[in-house]
Amino acid sequence: MKKIIYSVGICLVATQIHAQVVNRTDFYIGEGAVVSFGQDVINEGKITNNGKIHLQANINNNGAIASKGEVVFDGINKQTIRGEKEMALANVKLENDVRLETSLRVTEQMNFRRGVVESTNQAPIVFENGAKHSGGSDYSHVRGVIKKEGGSAFEFPLGDGTNYRSFMTDDADNQTLIAEYVAKSPLNVSGVVQENVVAINETEYWSLRSDALASARVSISNSSDLSEIAFLKRGTWEVKEDAKIAASNNGTLFTLARSRNEKPAIGVWPNPTEGEFNLKLTGLKSDEMVTVNVTDQAGVVVLKKEGRVADLRRAYEVPSTLAAKELNIIVTRGDNEKPLYQKLFLNK
Repeated sequence: MKKIIYSVGICLVATQIHAQVVNRTDFYIGEGAVVSFGQDVINEGKITNNGKIHLQANINNNGAIASKGEVVFDGINKQTIRGEKEMALANVKLENDVRLETSLRVTEQMNFRRGVVESTNQAPIVFENGAKHSGGSDYSHVRGVIKKEGGSAFEFPLGDGTNYRSFMTDDADNQTLIAEYVAKSPLNVSGVVQENVVAINETEYWSLRSDALASARVSISNSSDLSEIAFLKRGTWEVKEDAKIAASNNGTLFTLARSRNEKPAIGVWPNPTEGEFNLKLTGLKSDEMVTVNVTDQAGVVVLKKEGRVADLRRAYEVPSTLAAKELNIIVTRGDNEKPLYQKLFLNK
């Protein structure tokens, strides 16, 4: 089917300051159609998008937007989303820096390609229950506040504008979680550390908040030797063995740490992934012989590696033909040792 491409280059309202496109009626974009807005857009009516919209400047939404198609932010200069109404979009592709002055709600999928989303408590980016994202990296992520609705496993694509510093929850209660990343030393908040904590991340921490006091098991992808989660409790940084923390109203702060009683564990990042992942093995001797099996939900082995721990701490890639969206990573040790397990989620 041939696509119809519209380029909106003539504004409907022109001021002496700059050109604007103003919509005060029902504006419909059908399936297969592509519309490009080169100027600021002010929506006072209703925009229905079943095709694709390219936004290359700012948008002020005071009306209604029903977007089941794709919206691409691909301007040259930083773009701003503002207005009286929350902007809800099914599919978003980020190709440029975007600042939120009102909430942006993602209902299905967000593709981080280039650019950083700047958000705040007053204007967060919201992922509905079941909404997914892909492509988070140093070049493209969220700097600010993310709200996640529902209890499904989720990686919060956070960073500081330059570095991608995500974390994942895999067993959250069915409540809204609000997350933020802070690129500052947690010791500036409190210098009191639990007695059995040997080391603590001194450059960054995260905040997890919930008005309903939801609990979530947290994991952070990293390449350092800090593999445990320390959270701030009554002014003291304490290690949480199961990494499950209660998200308080004001925000529970947590970071990476290492304690004296560190247990053998595995970790993977990124998680979810599009196929490639790194394997982290902690609490194990470097020369210990282990077997790494990656299985689907039916228990079928799709990837297997054997060798020393030091040699198996590396990148892996699962077959691209896999239909499964959820895999199990199993690390088998000696006869008297319990296997180690970790779930891996695939973005398909």
